[in-house]
This record gives sequence, structure tokens and C-alpha cells, in this order.
Amino acid sequence: MADIGKLWAGRVFGTNTGNLFIEFQETGHKVSGTLRFLDRLFGLAVYSIEGTFDEVLKISGKPAQSGEGITLGELTAEARLTPEGNLQGTWASSLGTGGTFEAFPHDVSQPRTQSLGTSNIPEQLYTKNITLGSVRLFEEDVKRLLTHIRQDFITGRPVITYNDRGGQATRYSEDFLREAKNLEPLDFFKVTIQEPEAYGINRLVVVELNAFGSNEVRVQGVQESWVIGKAEAIASLLKQNQSTLITTYKKFGLNLNQAIFLAMLVVMPSIKAWMDRASFAVAVFILLTGMLWFHAKFIPNASVRMGVVKSAFLGGIGPTLLSWFVAASASLFAAFIFYWLTKSTP
Repeated sequence: MADIGKLWAGRVFGTNTGNLFIEFQETGHKVSGTLRFLDRLFGLAVYSIEGTFDEVLKISGKPAQSGEGITLGELTAEARLTPEGNLQGTWASSLGTGGTFEAFPHDVSQPRTQSLGTSNIPEQLYTKNITLGSVRLFEEDVKRLLTHIRQDFITGRPVITYNDRGGQATRYSEDFLREAKNLEPLDFFKVTIQEPEAYGINRLVVVELNAFGSNEVRVQGVQESWVIGKAEAIASLLKQNQSTLITTYKKFGLNLNQAIFLAMLVVMPSIKAWMDRASFAVAVFILLTGMLWFHAKFIPNASVRMGVVKSAFLGGIGPTLLSWFVAASASLFAAFIFYWLTKSTP
């Protein structure tokens, strides 16, 4: 299990509200440390905590320090890692109090000191979105992508969200790669990494691949040149695993579809009976619609196959050949319908 990190800060909600700060020490799956909570009404409370972190953080705490005249109960809390790398969960005490909390990693060096008179508010927050075509990734591609994404981040850790057994799972990249060989081909794959930048705002990179949706790279930060450069670099890396034919089909409906439609218009006057012409037009329309449905259903827009050695066939030739086979079959069937209609016409 990857470590949970050392320093976390956040907010507490519920019967008590205030600021939260946690220092963790971790040994294997076990964690211990100190939790400090500043309640808006009752002041500072310090707990000595211990527990486990294995996909879910579970801790219990005993009071170590409190304000004068304040009674503290024993604490229990449970939290999960979000796709953005934060902790969100619930807490309760032996006094009957409880609520929710969220915490954010703070294992970062101090930001550069701003010059006197400089505002701590950024002039502008820049975002760059790039939409990708049909992408096929294998284990070696995913490892290369994660290495590339992590560049420029000092303490940020990639967090991966993916579909698993009918639900969504979220893992740090180290844990995902360790378990990946046992996973089925993934039809949803999302990588998120972030860390504080200047002005206290996080720089963020998100890569999202969706078999039945869109594939996108999204980068955000306060430095325009970095945002644009990072987004273009990641998109360029992923485009090496992009299927040009399938991308064209899903974006434009495939040029062969247009060719079939134009051919239908050209040859239709050869069919004399208007009922036969109508039948031919309906048949071609059904064929074109069927091709679009087949590609959407059986040739996904994204595929991530872990534990599989990349090959030319799996990497792009296979889906491309299947796409061409379906299109060619539709063309031949349309030609056969035309031949049968014209042959039967006196």
C-alpha cells in the first residue's frame, strides 16, 4: 500500500465545526499520529490517533489536550480517497457528537515569498482542454503516461479512477499498477494530479478516457505557458495511441458512409419504379445507421488493457480492420440490393 502522506489540513462539519490538522506516521497498513482540531466555540482539542489505511482510512483517537473545563470524548473517523487525491469521510465521538470532514494533502515546501505590495490573488486562472480521438492504451503506455504527467510536480501524486466490477474505484497510481494485471479491460480511466502552486491555488492535470463518451486532457494553473505546454505535451503523447480511422468515423461518420450515400444518389435514377427507389433509399439509410450503431457499441472510443503486452493487432490494426470490414460489408450489401432491384425491373 502506498503511504498516505504525512501532513493533512481541512475542515470539520456537523455538531462541531472548525479547522483540522493531522500529522500521520505510517508503518505498513497501520497509521498513528496527532490530530488537532480548533473548534469555533470550544477552542483547541488535541487527539492521539491510530488506525489503518488500506483503500479506506479508519482511525480512533484519545484526548490528549483540551481547553479548560472542556470534556472530550473518544473519537472515531472513516474516510475515503477522492479522485482528486483528498480525503472525505465521517466522524463521531463517544459523547454522541458527529459529522463529516474533508482534508487535503499539505506535504509541500513553502511557496516562494511574494514581493511586498504584490497581491496574493492571481491575475488569471488558465485552463486548457484538448479533446482526443479514439485511444487504445496498454500497460506500458499507461506507465509512460503517468511518468509524463508527474513531471513538473514535486509532491503531487497521480490518483486513478476506473470502473471495476460494476462500480468505480480510486487508487494512487502505485497501488493501481500493482493490482492492474488482475483487471478486466477498462472502459473508463481517469488520472488526476494536483498540488499547490502560487497564490495558494492548485495546479491540476486531468486525463479522462471514456469508451462511450469523449476523451479529454484538461490542465489548469496560474502560468499560461505551463498550462498550454503541459496540455499539448500530454495530448501529443496520447495521440501516438490514437486510431485515425475510428477517430474519423466517430467524428465525421466515416468518409465511406458519405461515399455510399453519394453513390445511392447517382445510381438511383437507374431504378425506374418509384417504390423500388424508395426501398433502396430506406435500405441504404438503415445500413448507414446500423454502421454508426455498430461502431458506437462494439468499437469503443477508449480502451485501457492492463497486464496485456502491446501488439500491432491489439494496438490499432484489429479495431481498424473490424471498422473497415463492417463498412465494406455494408457497401457490398447496398450494391447487392441495387443489383437485385435493377435486375428485377423490366
